[in-house]
Amino acid sequence: MIKAIIFDCFGVLVGSGFKETYRQAGGDPVKDGDFINDLLGMANLGVISTEEMNKQITEKIGITHEKWRVSVLESELLHKELMTYIQELKKKYKVAILSNANTGTLDRKFTPEQLAIFDAVVVSAEVGMIKPDPKIYEYTANKLGLKPRECVFIDDIKVYCEAARMVGMKAIFYNDFKQFQRELIKILTPDSNN
Repeated sequence: MIKAIIFDCFGVLVGSGFKETYRQAGGDPVKDGDFINDLLGMANLGVISTEEMNKQITEKIGITHEKWRVSVLESELLHKELMTYIQELKKKYKVAILSNANTGTLDRKFTPEQLAIFDAVVVSAEVGMIKPDPKIYEYTANKLGLKPRECVFIDDIKVYCEAARMVGMKAIFYNDFKQFQRELIKILTPDSNN
């Protein structure tokens, strides 16, 4: 029986696309792919700060910190329809965020009231684990007081969904709100074959 729904942040709760933001700011995400992946990996594990990551990006692209900040803010808007739906889900289920992010990132994207909706918020840099490490999914379920099989995980990256399934969670690959909602209803419907 499903008792919790766990959401990825960037690309699900918040519009994202780090590489698209990088491109809009004047960078070449294809040419700089290794640089971006290494930098995000270090930031998401807490090895470097957000400030250090931003400094390296602005130096690499050759733009001001302000231009980068504006590009990020414009690309990372909260998905209001989904947040309203989560408040409805909260009446019957526990809800959580599991995000590969650096410390403080979610505090800048959500108000304290918005974060308070969630029963647990797990940020990779704060726990020293990163998706798709199976331990971070187990850690999140445990933080909710549940077993992985009692959780549904939603992410916009397929490999992260597969990793969640490997530990026993149901998983939904997120394309858009309506598709996600249809798939979640199928999973949550008691007479479903899932």
